[in-house]
Amino acid sequence: MAKEYYFIFYSILAVILLIGVKPAVKGGWCKDALSLRTSKGLLGFCAVAIMLHHMSQTIYFAKEDTGILLFMVDIGVCFVGMFFFFSGYGLYTSLRDKPDYLKGFMKNRLPAILVPFYICNFVFILGSYFSGYEFKEGELMPYLSGAILMNSQMWYIVEVLILYVLFYVVFRLIKNRDAACIVYGICVMLLITFSLRLGHDTTTPTQGLWFHGEWWYNTTLMVWVGIMFARWEEQILGLIRKFYGLVFMVFVVLSVFLYNRTIYMLQNKGYWVEWDGYPGYKEKWQTLGVQFSFVFVVIITVVILTQKIRFGNKILDFLGEIALELYLIHNLFLLYTPGSNRVIYILTCYTLSILSAVVLHMIDRKLIGLMRGSRKESVQDSSKSGK
Repeated sequence: MAKEYYFIFYSILAVILLIGVKPAVKGGWCKDALSLRTSKGLLGFCAVAIMLHHMSQTIYFAKEDTGILLFMVDIGVCFVGMFFFFSGYGLYTSLRDKPDYLKGFMKNRLPAILVPFYICNFVFILGSYFSGYEFKEGELMPYLSGAILMNSQMWYIVEVLILYVLFYVVFRLIKNRDAACIVYGICVMLLITFSLRLGHDTTTPTQGLWFHGEWWYNTTLMVWVGIMFARWEEQILGLIRKFYGLVFMVFVVLSVFLYNRTIYMLQNKGYWVEWDGYPGYKEKWQTLGVQFSFVFVVIITVVILTQKIRFGNKILDFLGEIALELYLIHNLFLLYTPGSNRVIYILTCYTLSILSAVVLHMIDRKLIGLMRGSRKESVQDSSKSGK
C-alpha cells in the first residue's frame, strides 16, 4: 500500500529544514535571526510543505486513506500564515530601515507580484487546455485577466497585492507610525469581514471568484502581526530572551492545545455552514477565532525558536528563490498528473513543479528587471517572503 511509504515525505521535509542548522553559542542568541536570507529559506520550506498539504487534501477528498498525511490536511494554514507574517515583517522593516522607501514602492513591489502572477496564470491556462480542459463560452478572457481565477490557489497574489497597496496608501498618508499601524490593522479586519460575509463561490467551476472562501481570510491578519512585530521587535525579542525557557514552553503547549481545538472546530463548526437563508456567520467567526489563534501561536513559536537555532542551507536558499513560482504553478500538476500510486504521484508533482518553477523564475526575473528599468537579474524582494 502506498500509504505505508508516506513517512518518506515527512523525512524529506525534515532533512531539507534541518541540514546545516546551527545553534547559538551557549548563553547567546542568533544574530539577524529573521534576516532576508533566513526568512526566504523558511518560506521556501513552507512552499514545499504547502504542496504536500494540497496533495494530502487531494488524497483525502478522493476518499482515500491518507495515513499519516492526515496531519497535513489541516496544518497547511500555518505555512500560509508564515508567508503573510514575513510579508508584513518585510514591509515594515524596509519602511523603518530604508530612507524614502515609499517613493519607489509601486515600481519595486508591484512588478514582483504581477509578473509571476500573469506568467504563471498563462502557463496554467495553457497547460490546462493541452491537458483536456474545455473552456466554456465567455470563460477564457476572465481567466486570462485574473478577474476570475482558473487556478484558485493564486488567491494569495490577489490578496497580497491589495495588502501592499493598502500599506502604501496608509503609511503614505499617516505619518505617525503607531497610528498608521492601527489604521492598517482596522483595514485588514474590514477586508477579512468582507470576505467572510461573501461565503463560498458556488457559481464558477474553479471556485475562482475573489474573496469567496475561508482561505481568503483565515490567515490574512498575520500580515498585520508581522508589521506589529517589526514595529516593536526590540521590545518583543527582549522579553522573549529574558524569559526564554518559560515563553518557549508555554507557546509549544499552546500550539498543541490550539491544534486540537482547531480540528474540533473544523469538524463541529467550520466554514462550510451556509445555506439558503442562513449565512453561518456565527460558526465562521468562532472557527476563525480558534484557527487564527493556532496559526499565530505556531508562527510565534517558530520565531522564538529562531532566536536559538539558525536555519539555513543551500537547499533552503534554492527553494526560497523559487518559492513564489513554486506556490503558483504546482496546482497544474496536482490536477493533471495521472497515477493511482500516490507515492509516485507526489514525487512526480514535486519534480515537475520544481523544474517548472525554476524556468518560470528565470523568465520572471528578466521581465521584472525590465519593468523596473534595471539590468539586475536577481529579484530580492520580500514579496517572495511573503503565498
